[in-house]
Amino acid sequence: MSGRKRTAALLLSLLLLGRPLIAEEITNPFKTDGFGSQFQTIIYAIVYAELKEKTFLYTPFSSLEHNYDGDPDFLRKKEWLVNLIDYFPINRDPELQHKISVDKYIRFFEGNLEECANSKALKKIKKLFRKNKRRENYFDGRFFNIAIHIRRPNPHDCRVYGTDTPDAIFENIIETLRDKYSSQNCLFHIYSQGDEAHFRRVFEGDDIVFHLNESIENTFASLVFADVLVTSPSAFSHTAALLSNGIVYYMPFYHRPLPYWLEIDF
Repeated sequence: MSGRKRTAALLLSLLLLGRPLIAEEITNPFKTDGFGSQFQTIIYAIVYAELKEKTFLYTPFSSLEHNYDGDPDFLRKKEWLVNLIDYFPINRDPELQHKISVDKYIRFFEGNLEECANSKALKKIKKLFRKNKRRENYFDGRFFNIAIHIRRPNPHDCRVYGTDTPDAIFENIIETLRDKYSSQNCLFHIYSQGDEAHFRRVFEGDDIVFHLNESIENTFASLVFADVLVTSPSAFSHTAALLSNGIVYYMPFYHRPLPYWLEIDF
């Protein structure tokens, strides 16, 4: 049978089986909230597309919260951070963003955690994220670097949930990890927003470094590259944990953890 006839036979077989000849196109839904939540949804959509045999078209960021200083390059910097724009076809149809809800992607991913965690799509996203970054720009390799995200109030987010986790919980976590990794030359990195004097009064020790009110780019990449990541009840650190190759300690909230994360009991 010639190549042309084989192709025709294949197409006929697909039609008889009721399978589409061209995969349905989907994209990440339109959102206007913070970087962590939007990137999380993009990840969920890409994984959904792979496992549902659909074609993913990437829609670049058009609106993001937390541009406190009115930086004109704010969106461009986030595209650099996720590093997807050159590796997926771009969506040119604004209506496509409204065809599937955010909730559908979330329900699928968090209802199929084992399959999604081991998907080729998630591995590809993690690889692309690292493609334009160097870990040594964020951490000193002489230390076992433990990143702790502490979600606190900020000028663009009036939600209390997640910002009200008591300092004492994080103090206990640090003490527990100091003991657990005592032979590892640990250095604790606290990533948060707020008054540095307050943090220094609460968290004491020569093994603690404060990263307060830093850029989204530096903070998020650092959470991803840490040897150990302690999340907050926050989409920001939850999304960083999705990309982490380190040990993840998950603080329970409404987004479910990947199967191999360690849940913090408090």
